Amino acid sequence: MRNAIPTAALSEFVNEVAAAPEEAIMDYGLEVKWQSGTRAVSETKPMKVGPHQVSRSFSWTSDEPRQLMGNNHGPNPQELLLSGLGSCMMVSFIAGATAEGIQLESVRIDFDATLDLRGFMGLGTNSTVGFPEIRYQIHVTGDATAEEFAELHRKSVAHSPNAQTILNPVHLNGDIISTRIEN
Repeated sequence: MRNAIPTAALSEFVNEVAAAPEEAIMDYGLEVKWQSGTRAVSETKPMKVGPHQVSRSFSWTSDEPRQLMGNNHGPNPQELLLSGLGSCMMVSFIAGATAEGIQLESVRIDFDATLDLRGFMGLGTNSTVGFPEIRYQIHVTGDATAEEFAELHRKSVAHSPNAQTILNPVHLNGDIISTRIEN
């Protein structure tokens, strides 16, 4: 056991995926339901880990602050995006440290990003709709050298699905299923 991850199980899972690639395929699902104003509730769907169905029953509320017409009942979508990115990078960092035999005492990632709402509002052609940059710092304490931590950081970004989804183009395919309300 290292960093609260069973090292034998980590090694066994890597070997399992190497021997049976279908074990590496993860299917995720999420349903987002509008509540009122800018508030929505997100609920996980069952997940597939390889051929195995895993029950997932988590839900959370997102909302905007009052300044953005919300009621401040939860983190906003951008905070949730940064949280998903940070959590994924954290898992990659911790798993990488465990695989490399690095004992960690503490890890904290601080994120900052700036959004210009003029793009969202369609005001001006020079405004980006999304974050043009996400800044972060990893604060880590453990038994590795600065160089080993730098290499672990590089690998954690390279192996983080969420970091790679943000860094590389992804196809966003959607449909609309509508029902008209008759008056």
